[in-house]
Amino acid sequence: NNLQYKAVVSTQSTGSVYIIVKFSCYSQVMLSGSDCSHNLPAVLKDETRDEYQSKFGIYLKQVEDISKYPHLKSKDQIRIYVDGVFDMFHFGHANYIMQAKNMFPNVFVIAGVVGTEATHKLKGQTVMTEEERCESVRMCRYVDLVICPAPWVITEDFLKKHRIDFVCSEGDPYPMGDVDDIYKPIKDMGKFIAVPSCPAVSISGFITRIIYYYDLYLQRNLDRGYSRHDLNITFLKEKQLEVKKHVEGVQKTIYEYGDAFYSTSIILLVAR
Repeated sequence: NNLQYKAVVSTQSTGSVYIIVKFSCYSQVMLSGSDCSHNLPAVLKDETRDEYQSKFGIYLKQVEDISKYPHLKSKDQIRIYVDGVFDMFHFGHANYIMQAKNMFPNVFVIAGVVGTEATHKLKGQTVMTEEERCESVRMCRYVDLVICPAPWVITEDFLKKHRIDFVCSEGDPYPMGDVDDIYKPIKDMGKFIAVPSCPAVSISGFITRIIYYYDLYLQRNLDRGYSRHDLNITFLKEKQLEVKKHVEGVQKTIYEYGDAFYSTSIILLVAR
């Protein structure tokens, strides 16, 4: 395994320089045709590799054969760009970036995080702020550089500016307005590499789950000190939840006393 050193240098007003070095130990040696299996996390003993991948929807792309790209052979490092909103950053996002990182032997991953203004206009409301999304991506061990706000549509000038060799994303067309696929110009340039998606997890799925258990999460946050104003609920809704909680508490007490009474009765009958 190779050691990668990532340094963040911050100069304070006093002129002092503080350096934080992050060590990432993971193999950078990828052979053509490899299946990236060494990058899979340790799984439970009763799960096989295929079961694990099927369970979480993680399907790893075969590593690209660098011989197909003669102009890259002389490069010490290949710069690959991945982009997205990355709201509520999850293992599906990390898997997507990991595939880009392992696409060639020595890859520098640039992650573009689309800004809040463009996202709200073209896709919808986000859960996290722009800063929170950027920091979540920055903490991913496969990311070497974060660009934020990143453009929704990648141009040739953007690729030249950041010396990007390839763009990685899902292979399916990504429509926007009258455009059938915003990645088509990149594909036509031969600088696009498709990677499989991770269908087992999505932001829409998370939001659906939260809405499904809406009252439970409201009560959870009320119990933790949030006000009805914080949660954007009415006075009547707050009182409805209080009554519901009280009724459920009474029901639980009745069940507990009922079970205790039943158990005591059985013991007395057996004793007689």
